[in-house]
Amino acid sequence: MKTYPHLFSKLFCQPLMLNEPVRHSLEAALLSHMGIAAPQAAVMPQESKTQRVARILETYGNVAVVHMDGVIDKHISQFEMDCYGGYDIADFDRALQAVAADPKIQRVVLNINSPGGSVIGVAEAAARVAELTATKEVHAFVDAMACSAAYYIASQADHIAAAPSAIVGSIGVYLSLLDAQRNAEMQGYKVTLITAGKYKAMGSPYKTLSDEERAMMQAGVTDLHAQFKAAVRSGRRGATERGGHATVPDSAMEGQWMDAKDGLAARLVDELTNANLDEYVAALLT
Repeated sequence: MKTYPHLFSKLFCQPLMLNEPVRHSLEAALLSHMGIAAPQAAVMPQESKTQRVARILETYGNVAVVHMDGVIDKHISQFEMDCYGGYDIADFDRALQAVAADPKIQRVVLNINSPGGSVIGVAEAAARVAELTATKEVHAFVDAMACSAAYYIASQADHIAAAPSAIVGSIGVYLSLLDAQRNAEMQGYKVTLITAGKYKAMGSPYKTLSDEERAMMQAGVTDLHAQFKAAVRSGRRGATERGGHATVPDSAMEGQWMDAKDGLAARLVDELTNANLDEYVAALLT
């Protein structure tokens, strides 16, 4: 059986900032490539870092557009990008670095269409957006979805504009662990774990989670959620000072997602717009 440990560990061993319904499609894609379900398309050749950044970064006069489209992760392969529509946050970081170094660029539009994804790299990418607002005017444009990790990043922009029907929020964290012991038994396998270190096998699909281990994992998820909420408060407070809105209330940061109309009332967005991306960018050109 073919295995993909990087993706498997993301889905079943690590906390996620990901809109829950999207998870099922990721699982289906993984199972397909592991030979458990129908195979999918062949893997495309690996692109260079420069090519990958060029694919998500466009400039129009003094405005740069950085596209974020897909499930967020960091340092992912081309296979993972093709397999489930993955988006490498490392490419995003490099694009922002290029934008920050370009004196011609005065405004930046983050064109976001993402349900979120992995925790890894998101806080750092959000901090990079916050730093960029010190020298550039940063807009987040959402005409479909900015949830969970994607909203984490969007929240650091100077201004968030969203289509009324766009989905925003999902400010929460979750961790899903797979218990495969019964499945192995049904297939005639017995897995023996030999470890050194009390917690080395914690989260293994072939070991029942102890109460102590569960408490440790819950504490980690709770801490990540607290960091997430603090970042949103900080980012939206910055927008508050410029735009006159109060920051996001705790009641809007319990993992629920909502359309942008409700998001406006909850202060998750600053503006409802019917403009498409081209129209929005054109209005920013000077």
